Amino acid sequence: MSRFLLAASALVLSSAAQGANWIPTSPLIQIGNDCDIFFTASAQLEVTDNLYSGSVKKSATSWLLTPGLALEYGQDSALSVEFKASRMFVNFAGAEFNGLEDDRDALSLAVTFADGGPLKLSLSSSYRVTARNDDLQMQGVGAAVIGATLVRQANYAHNLRADYKLTERLSIGLGYGNSFNQYLDPVTLVSSGLSTYNTNPLTELNTQSMPLSFDYQAFEKLRFGVVLQHDVTDFSAAPYLSSGTGAVNPRPALQNQRLEKDFYGLTANGQLTESGKLNGVIRVGFNRFNYDNTSAQTNPSYSIALTHALAERLSHSLTLGRDISASTTNGRIDSRTYNYGLNFTAAEDLDLRFSVGKSDVEVEANGLTTTIDTWTYVLSANYNYSAHWSFQASYNFTDAKASNASSTFDSNTFSVSAAFRY
Repeated sequence: MSRFLLAASALVLSSAAQGANWIPTSPLIQIGNDCDIFFTASAQLEVTDNLYSGSVKKSATSWLLTPGLALEYGQDSALSVEFKASRMFVNFAGAEFNGLEDDRDALSLAVTFADGGPLKLSLSSSYRVTARNDDLQMQGVGAAVIGATLVRQANYAHNLRADYKLTERLSIGLGYGNSFNQYLDPVTLVSSGLSTYNTNPLTELNTQSMPLSFDYQAFEKLRFGVVLQHDVTDFSAAPYLSSGTGAVNPRPALQNQRLEKDFYGLTANGQLTESGKLNGVIRVGFNRFNYDNTSAQTNPSYSIALTHALAERLSHSLTLGRDISASTTNGRIDSRTYNYGLNFTAAEDLDLRFSVGKSDVEVEANGLTTTIDTWTYVLSANYNYSAHWSFQASYNFTDAKASNASSTFDSNTFSVSAAFRY
């Protein structure tokens, strides 16, 4: 608690200093004319009535302190680089949650080369540690499996893309992406005298994606295209408590080793009306997928994001999606998502937003099918106090109903936070 109070006091004093213009507007460190280094920090207080996203609720209050650094190089030059590093310190109120307090790192790198010629290259890489269960619950992993624990993961993502303008209107793009996860610090569960890890029934996913696209600039602010994408996801067993020779509870063999998917589709991106009030990013087509060497199946796939300006300060958006992806239960997920958002700019420095989302998920794994229908409501506010300070508040209500009763849950979460950048 003392660390939290000390950090909160520092934030208040720094805010007062900024209000009195005691803090200069330059970055923390400036090297030449092209390289800036910023100090970043945030403090967040979160209250939830369902910490583990389980059918049986457990309330908790936590505060998170996240110091970090950001490096920006060549923002107005042909070669630009952005690097961010931060560490989140997670603290809980109450001695019963002492075992959940930990540090979570986040690193990201983005490099772009665009000298005004026909070729543009972009590279991005990220690493992030998370500890949460709601994403697993929405894949049909019930509380009966992971218990009253938080599942910690290290998530990696690496992407490389090259875009080349063949003519003034026609361009081609080729990319490669690799994302994968690893489970960290598995928790031992004891039931009926048998010890297991909370990761025993899970699999780690390693996905490689290779997209190829052709885009045609039909109008000044609207382009159409064709996309072909090949994805391969390899399954590997998560940490398992009894997996050695002669184990009392040996690890069962994975039913599936690989999920392959090919997407074929059309795209549209840009301004959809002359007034410029309606804009969209649209991708529509179908997937062809199969496990290992089994026969392939097909189904529709789409991603549609529309934004519309109702008035100068009021806008709304609609997002629709359907896709096939690999699940952490050694199977596949057929998901349909629908989201509507309303954004109101109350003042130049204050934004208010409300969104409601629905997802219909069907998980097929080990010969069983689980369905999860989820509604999510979010109300949030963001206040930009100055170039250095911003404040946020949000309320989230999630209601997930599953054919597997132990995957059914609902939660209320309220959070307030402050972010600083110098």
